[in-house]
Amino acid sequence: MPQYRSLPLTCHGCGAVTEVGVEISAVTAPGALVDACFGLLLFLQTPCVGHVLWAYNARHLRYLRYLKDVLAAGLRERRGVGNASIVSRLPVWLKQAKHRDEALRAVGRLERQLS
Repeated sequence: MPQYRSLPLTCHGCGAVTEVGVEISAVTAPGALVDACFGLLLFLQTPCVGHVLWAYNARHLRYLRYLKDVLAAGLRERRGVGNASIVSRLPVWLKQAKHRDEALRAVGRLERQLS
């Protein structure tokens, strides 16, 4: 069932605030990659070695650009606690050397999709 809400939108140029009415409906496609807050399909997603690489938005994609450096690194050394970094929590399939080239291409596809 759709939800109707009023959200304030702020212009970053002049600071004006406008209330906008929106209708929010959850996606019902089984297994769909959706935004956890609104249940809407993620726009930034691309296939990658039998999985899907995705980003929520431009800010998240900037992190994936950093990830390109990590993926391209020939030697990945661990320092400190094993699960303390974000990179340590990436899916194993994404960090595997055999998927390095395809993962880098997938990040590039997401970058082109956004621009």
